[in-house]
Amino acid sequence: MKSNHIYILPLLLASAASVASDKSTVSFSIDNDGIFGVDQDYTNGLFLSYATGSITPYRLFEPLSLSFWGAASLDKFEFVLGHKMYTPSDIEATAPLANDRPYAGFLHTEFNYISLNPQQAQRFNLTLGTTGESSLADQAQDIVHGITGSDEPQGWAYQIDDKFVASIGYLSHFNLWRQRSIANTDWEISNVSELNAGNFRSDVSTGLMFRWGADLGGSMGAANIDNENPFRASMLAGSQGGWFVFAGIEARYRFNDITIEGERSGVNKYAISQSEDPNIYNVNLDKTQASAVAGFAWYNQSFGATLSATAKTPDYKEAPESIYGTGALALYAFF
Repeated sequence: MKSNHIYILPLLLASAASVASDKSTVSFSIDNDGIFGVDQDYTNGLFLSYATGSITPYRLFEPLSLSFWGAASLDKFEFVLGHKMYTPSDIEATAPLANDRPYAGFLHTEFNYISLNPQQAQRFNLTLGTTGESSLADQAQDIVHGITGSDEPQGWAYQIDDKFVASIGYLSHFNLWRQRSIANTDWEISNVSELNAGNFRSDVSTGLMFRWGADLGGSMGAANIDNENPFRASMLAGSQGGWFVFAGIEARYRFNDITIEGERSGVNKYAISQSEDPNIYNVNLDKTQASAVAGFAWYNQSFGATLSATAKTPDYKEAPESIYGTGALALYAFF
């Protein structure tokens, strides 16, 4: 009898994985701080992603799969094209601003390996991209502000310089407690931890996520504690449909951030022309940070949508505000 009990949990997990959707996922997400009536700091993000259906892990990727460590899992690849934009508090200023965030754009692509289980989800990440004029952030903001009638940005000549950047990362969601609630719903508390290393950013973070809704085991890892692209529809693969509300908070230690610390040749030229010390326009990375997120997700077998709001402490010590926020919308389809 004892030997039979040993196999009960793996069999249950395998059963849960066997009913998971094999559909591919396409999603579009947008972040913007306009919901709070501002245009500063992390001000806009656009993300288009494609995730495969369930795959059998290739030998090279087997160690990245939860199944390699004895648990049943649903594995997939995800490809993301993203664009992020950061601006100071006064985008109409025609000169660099001391003690304020520099302009920065980031055009990038992500290659992710995702492994999902009702009790745990993980993502291994490789990000490649560019900052500076090659990121096309200047042109993108001009177009958007022209359409919306917003203030015209004047300071992109002083943005973070062109730089090829790369990073690797690991993200883990681990269920700490899940319990049945009213009307065929569950509530859950999970740990969300992340590690990134590279010349874009390097950091380590951990936090707690609370969720309440239907079929939480099939959507493990979809909602993230992040003010940049906080919802990942590609991690809904274990569910045929459901909904949930979520809220989370995390602490982070950041070692480097090129959007804060990168070189700005335009600033140096301006300072020389004004007989000033270029260092007066530098800001200092605040290495201890925190983020919070709250939102609502709904989806069926064909499509879904998520609305969320995020808040974070400043990324740099000289920041004029103590809290920065964004709103996010994610739309996704399964086929």
